[in-house]
Amino acid sequence: MRNLVEGQVPRNLRRYLDYGQRVKADQGMGELYQWIGKILLDDGSIYPLEDQGLAFEIAAVERIADLWSDFQGSLIDQVLITGKVDKIYLYRQILLPDNPLERKAAYFEVLRARYKKICGWIGERAADRPPAQDSFGISASANLFEQFLEKLEAVDPLPDYARGSQDGRRELEEARDQISVRDAEIAELNSELEFAEDRAGRAHQRLRELGEQEKKLQKQLRDARENGEKLRAERSRRIKFERQASQVGRELENLRTEYVKLDQRLQKMAQRLSLAEEDRAAAIIDLSGMRRLEPPQVLGAQGPLSEREITQIRRQFAQVFHPDRVERLPAWVGKLFDELLGVVNGACDRMKK
Repeated sequence: MRNLVEGQVPRNLRRYLDYGQRVKADQGMGELYQWIGKILLDDGSIYPLEDQGLAFEIAAVERIADLWSDFQGSLIDQVLITGKVDKIYLYRQILLPDNPLERKAAYFEVLRARYKKICGWIGERAADRPPAQDSFGISASANLFEQFLEKLEAVDPLPDYARGSQDGRRELEEARDQISVRDAEIAELNSELEFAEDRAGRAHQRLRELGEQEKKLQKQLRDARENGEKLRAERSRRIKFERQASQVGRELENLRTEYVKLDQRLQKMAQRLSLAEEDRAAAIIDLSGMRRLEPPQVLGAQGPLSEREITQIRRQFAQVFHPDRVERLPAWVGKLFDELLGVVNGACDRMKK
């Protein structure tokens, strides 16, 4: 059912049970709500799973449309989401009675960002609803829809952190603290790196100036040597130039040594910055929740499967999460894809057993 709902679009919903025509004509919605309730609580003997998927999403759309005005201007809580996120997951979070309004609004914003078309339809339903019209939330079918949500909770319970438990909030705060620490470390490294780069640039500029000065002094020295035999003053001047050249040579050698040291330090700082960024990405990427899922939940397919089917599924995931597809993106994206492929391969191996 999760896969069916994920593949549904507003056009499919509007065609089902003349949903779109009933909305356009502004009549027959009460009858539609009754059909929705019957289909949702059917044990499968009359209505197939496809009908239940369509009925579920229509009920969710109508119920969220009832809550639309509550979300406008509401505060938005910060939520930590790990594992697979689909429409059913977001619908359940938005309609979960235990969730406060701020948390519901947060999941609604995720729904709006991921599924723009369905949220556009929800907005139309909220705007077209006259104040005097009975909403889905106060209809008799709303109780049946809530019973269906309870049935989903019994079959596929939401994790504790998804309900906003203390453990989930603590995990969110810990992750936020870790990110803050990493950000501070990276900012400090960037500051040191900028300072070192500035010093290296000034040293390099000074090195070029000294090189040019050395060339000039060498030319003057050659001129002095040519005329040194003629005048005593020229001889003294030549000696002076030689001393200056020697001093410049020592200073140049010192600058070269300092430049090498600065270059080595810059390389070490770049390595530390890279490691810090990898640590930051590792702190964000946590797929432990997916690894605890059963293979059918990870692969989106029910068993038993043949070895050929498992191989085909493995190739499909590999095509999507291949590292070559994200080689121009930040390193954490490639690491995330590697972790996801690891989870998929593990699930395929367990499915074979």
